[in-house]
Amino acid sequence: MHVLHIVDSYGGTEVYKNLFMALDSLGIKQTIFVPLNASNHNRIGNHLIDFQVSGSKIIYSTALTSYHKFLYQFKISTILKAITSSINIDEIDLIHAATLCVNGAVAYELNKRYRIPYICAVRNTDMELYYKYFRWRINYFFKIFKGASQVIFICPQYQKKFVQERIPFVYKKDAEKKVMIIPNGVDPLFLNDRVFCSPNLSGAIHVIFASAFVKGKGLKEIILAIAMLRDKGYNIDIKAVGRGLPFRNENKKYLQEIETIANQYDWVYLENYMNKRDLKMLFRGSHIFVMPSKPETFGLVYVEALTQNLPIVYAKGQGFDGYFSEGYIGYHVEAFNVVDIANKIELIITEYNDIVERIARIDLKEQFSWGEIAQKYYNIYKSIVGK
Repeated sequence: MHVLHIVDSYGGTEVYKNLFMALDSLGIKQTIFVPLNASNHNRIGNHLIDFQVSGSKIIYSTALTSYHKFLYQFKISTILKAITSSINIDEIDLIHAATLCVNGAVAYELNKRYRIPYICAVRNTDMELYYKYFRWRINYFFKIFKGASQVIFICPQYQKKFVQERIPFVYKKDAEKKVMIIPNGVDPLFLNDRVFCSPNLSGAIHVIFASAFVKGKGLKEIILAIAMLRDKGYNIDIKAVGRGLPFRNENKKYLQEIETIANQYDWVYLENYMNKRDLKMLFRGSHIFVMPSKPETFGLVYVEALTQNLPIVYAKGQGFDGYFSEGYIGYHVEAFNVVDIANKIELIITEYNDIVERIARIDLKEQFSWGEIAQKYYNIYKSIVGK
């Protein structure tokens, strides 16, 4: 079986690399086609894979220019031309597109020409960019969805929202049969080294945040929420990790604002981006993970925090919301709502022992290991190619 992956964001997050390595271990031949945007050429060569399956490879394309982001159809046709000129399409059994509206559009056009089946995922960029700002293309997006053999959602919230809001009523029943939830996996560094107990709350309460210092992650609001809790008498601090995170576009003005706020308090600690091994050790010395990120497709760091037995605070209606019942492993909040964030942190403090006991009982490997996830994709591939 030879699978063509179309993934324009390869080289940023390690999510795709981990999936492709896990699929490689199952013996699947893969061609990974990466149509880089003009601003992402620095990703070439990042996350290289030492494939075990002969003939598997990564192909980078720099055909896109800065103008293509304004010219949707021209962008699709440019990627299509780049693929057909660099890949022997006759060798491809299945196409796996990383997004619906761009990568999926290319897969849809290839399917029309060559009758190659395809699957695609729906991600944050589809929901929050293309469906919002390319509304005149919505009928075309539906054709992409309808033509796919399977459509993957990373989280329950996006599937529910997409089917309710983006699928015509007459097609909803058929759509529900086509969609499937498969989460992203978590690095074995975390899954294979779990913690099943947590430091008690007898002293200072340590909150940790780990992400890029960008507005959508809610760091400013977390700091203000903790200030509220300190005013109520809680001995609580926050360590924020992620300044300078590679391949993330930090806003200098926002970063300066965070640093200015942090300088006002001796209980706010800002840390640069660090490797996962060091981050894991920081998790172990913390009590609560807080990141009310919006928009958020999934949020691997939530699961990484759970592996170290940390209760979590996450954004309502975003990627991680819905994987566990409310209150089981933490609480959702209205993103950027300082009072709600403060209230939910306080609620976790009140219920801390019960929550950490529940987290310790969860089989996270079954849900979030790349081996299990790759097997699910392999089963989908086989069922489609077999037809």
